[in-house]
Amino acid sequence: MKNVLVLGRERHLVDASTSIIEASGFRTVGVTRDEEAFALLDRGEFVAVLVGSGVELESRPHVKRHAAPHGTVVLQAQRVFGQTVQEHVREVIVPQLLELKI
Repeated sequence: MKNVLVLGRERHLVDASTSIIEASGFRTVGVTRDEEAFALLDRGEFVAVLVGSGVELESRPHVKRHAAPHGTVVLQAQRVFGQTVQEHVREVIVPQLLELKI
């Protein structure tokens, strides 16, 4: 099974996102702190990491740096106005994960 890491700032949104991704056939781990994400990414066990739209801009390069050595794909949530997190994950993120050639 393919592992996906979800990094967000609000636990309830991280949990909602992980549930949707898991329902699509992926195993997920959701975290709200950068340090947790970095430690998990350094293990090299994830095919992708989803960085939530609430994650600060200064955190994003660090996520990419920890993901890169393992070939982990970094997906960044970018919702359009009026779109819920759940809609974005279901309509945008899950299709991107399913398209990964892994």
